[in-house]
Amino acid sequence: MAEPAEQLYVFSKDAVLRSIATLEQQPIHEHFSGYLAILRALKIGRGLEPVKVTDIKEFHDRYLHVLGAPERAPYVRPFKSRGKGGLTLFNSNVSGSYSPSSIRADSPLAGVVEVHGTNRDATYSLKEGHAEAAFESLLKKRKIPAGALVAFLYRDYGFRLAEQSIQNIIYVFRDEFGLSDEAGSKTYGLLFENDSANFSLSDFEIGTDGDHNA
Repeated sequence: MAEPAEQLYVFSKDAVLRSIATLEQQPIHEHFSGYLAILRALKIGRGLEPVKVTDIKEFHDRYLHVLGAPERAPYVRPFKSRGKGGLTLFNSNVSGSYSPSSIRADSPLAGVVEVHGTNRDATYSLKEGHAEAAFESLLKKRKIPAGALVAFLYRDYGFRLAEQSIQNIIYVFRDEFGLSDEAGSKTYGLLFENDSANFSLSDFEIGTDGDHNA
């Protein structure tokens, strides 16, 4: 029997907006973006290449950048550690936000990330027990709905799939961010919850050749 043909799918606007609203109800610290960026950079470099602030900026440019936003505030994120509210644009100074001087000993990220060096030469690694520390200090002990996060991150991307399902996109996310192997699966289990039941076939639309392939 022939395998089903793959089709390019994108998230529907409704699915993205619903996912953003879900994430906004979570007390996710703003620096969780940096944690995700480091996880992704470690997977890309296979743990052999040092993670630099350019890797964190590349994550912002790829997943948080808003087309048409002003240069001084080109990014958006549905993470708010204090209070709730709609999406707001934030500044372009990613390097400053993750500089060694910004990650002070009492900051939530300090228990998760080790910073080596200074200024633009600084490199980043994850501390032992980083997932537990991130769950406590960056997520306030509330797991993130995985489907909602991937629908936000991949809102501008298309996927070639034989069957459109949120679980298939979560698999892509886990692989890209190093959350599929034994250690990564443990991290994933600590930080994320399964919200697949909140998604249906109608949350996907047929994409076009102009959509980015993830």
